[in-house]
Amino acid sequence: MRKIKFILVGGFLGSGKTTMLCRLAKHFTKKGLRVGLITNDQAENLVDTQMVKVEGYKVEEIAGGCFCCRFNDLAEAVRKLIVKVKPDVILAEPVGSCTDLVATVIRPLKVYYKNNYDIKPYTTLLDPARAQDIIISGKVSGFSENVAYIFRKQLEESDIIALNKTDALSSKKTREMLFALGKKFPNSKVMGISSRTGRGFGAWIRAVDSAAFSGKNIAAVDYDIYAQGEAELAWLNSVANLSAKTAFSTDKFLRNLTTGIRKALGGIPGEIAHLKLALSTERGSSFIHLTRNFQKLEFFKREAGASSKARLIVNARVHTSPGLLSRSVANALRVLCKKEGIGLKIESSKHFRPGRPVPVYRFTKEMGH
Repeated sequence: MRKIKFILVGGFLGSGKTTMLCRLAKHFTKKGLRVGLITNDQAENLVDTQMVKVEGYKVEEIAGGCFCCRFNDLAEAVRKLIVKVKPDVILAEPVGSCTDLVATVIRPLKVYYKNNYDIKPYTTLLDPARAQDIIISGKVSGFSENVAYIFRKQLEESDIIALNKTDALSSKKTREMLFALGKKFPNSKVMGISSRTGRGFGAWIRAVDSAAFSGKNIAAVDYDIYAQGEAELAWLNSVANLSAKTAFSTDKFLRNLTTGIRKALGGIPGEIAHLKLALSTERGSSFIHLTRNFQKLEFFKREAGASSKARLIVNARVHTSPGLLSRSVANALRVLCKKEGIGLKIESSKHFRPGRPVPVYRFTKEMGH
């Protein structure tokens, strides 16, 4: 029986994982291969899942914890994709605040499913601004030391470290950062790439799709520090339905709402790790995101058009308290809807701190516990 390629692409919040997986899915589809994707988060109603669906791919969403804590759910998600898609390739994206994935996900997969899956080298995507602050300059990039600890551990366990968003860097700066990362993480293959433009994609996919050994680096993780770091990040997943008497510009609404949320968060202590919004209408979907407090807003897709009805999804990950985050987002949404004369009905909203990670398995040796 031919094995299914299993490709796990990790990275900190805002590193560009979903954009990269969509590009990767297109690559394999063009080669005539069937692709299934798995998204992962601490709660349901993911912008990432909506993005993948809009691109036309079958996707399973695992909520309530990272793959390590939901390993059996991961296995079940793969089973469902096999039934629905009969995939040649499965692409999976773990929660951006999780680490220790080699010991708790990749190696257990290689032990229990070695006859089913061809586990490819594990890539961690890296945002250049965060890399400059946390790895090269030794700062914490607006976060606590506990959160920065998770960021570093993600890189320590990587087979491949892919410095993403190099389209925003000069060639000289890219070379300097790759050299510095290579010195700090000599056990990983370090390369530059852009999920947005495709720069370096060919070299990266050759490394990922190679026969190289996967999961060779086990990070020594202090779970007390890890748990504290995750708990310092507030999570918010909200869904709302919008309605108006006349059609309104959904892209303008998204831009103004994201700006309003950023302004509201600017009044409280806290660094934005990732703010993602999706707005869907009968015409299509638009997506916008923000990965730092002062970053320029970026659209992933702008296809919702003008409409009198829309469904909004807001995912926010911010270094603050859940209560402050929830009130900031809710207030920005109410103020904008009132100003624009748009009716607002909240379908669901959850805000919380992630709980302590408790892996189902943790294999620190290739064939042992």
